[in-house]
Amino acid sequence: MRTNNNTDRTFQVVYAGRKSAVVIIPCSVLQGSVLGPRLFILYIADLADVVPAHDVKHHAYADDTQLYLRCHAQDATTAAHRLEVCITDCNAGWKRVG
Repeated sequence: MRTNNNTDRTFQVVYAGRKSAVVIIPCSVLQGSVLGPRLFILYIADLADVVPAHDVKHHAYADDTQLYLRCHAQDATTAAHRLEVCITDCNAGWKRVG
């Protein structure tokens, strides 16, 4: 895994005009690496267990993973909270591994 030259990589969620804290992405796999696809599969393998436990759906294609759920407009805040908890649980699992 590469841990340098990534100081400019960050992630932030914007929802209903509000922004989450900025999260710095400290490492990644070099593009074109023969390990890339295998490491990616290992990295996201737990999603199939964690995500459904929150009654959230996911779709993965190549290096793009989407978490989603269906709700009524009046339940959007509750749905956003469910997604946030799901992402937090996924992140906790990745921290244990990485």
